[in-house]
Amino acid sequence: MRSGSAKWSLTISEGGEVRKVGIFGGTFDPIHQGHMVIAEQVADTLGLEIVIFVPGGVPPHKPPTSVKAPAEDRLSMVEAAVGENERFCVDRVEIDAGRPMYSVETVPLVKERYEGDEWYFITGADEVSNLLSWKEPDKLLAQASMVAATRPGYDISNLDHLAEALENYEKIVPVECTRVDVSATRIRRMLAEGKSVRYLVPDGVFEIIHDRGLYGADEAREDQRSEEHLSGSKEA
Repeated sequence: MRSGSAKWSLTISEGGEVRKVGIFGGTFDPIHQGHMVIAEQVADTLGLEIVIFVPGGVPPHKPPTSVKAPAEDRLSMVEAAVGENERFCVDRVEIDAGRPMYSVETVPLVKERYEGDEWYFITGADEVSNLLSWKEPDKLLAQASMVAATRPGYDISNLDHLAEALENYEKIVPVECTRVDVSATRIRRMLAEGKSVRYLVPDGVFEIIHDRGLYGADEAREDQRSEEHLSGSKEA
């Protein structure tokens, strides 16, 4: 796993093979197994050389309070999640910006840091269906093809309305991925309720969450222990 902003050369190989690079952005609050499955399966399907995870700093479409874990903690969780996969790396360009950044701003900055031949911006099909609400979507599509990660049985016609509105519509690439029924919202709720999220997140992420007491995990467990102790005392 590579991290940081050092420029990593991805020049065309001697055999003329085109090197493809994916950019996977998100708040990752926290990163979970669903994200990992999408990155792995998109990389396999499209033959990506690397997937660059870009944790968001300040979300442009949401209030800052909607992000629950500090940026550095979310970055640490992403680094832990991708650490054992050699074709995954992490870039902190949005976190270092210290301000809301739109994808159309992020992509060219990432492309300056890494050299590649074909670029793919990875996100979910539901997000792609709302692409017209994004900042300068056609310009973004000119910068990189957009991967619409779909679940099995997803109705691709949900994207048809984009065809007339976007000149670069043909650069939207649906890729079917295995459905993993987990979300960051659900994980945060489970932790707040004192429930285990082991195996819903990568092992390193699980450890960071509990080591740093993120999402109220330790507080919820302490409350449970106190309630169980009180209950046991009353029964005695």
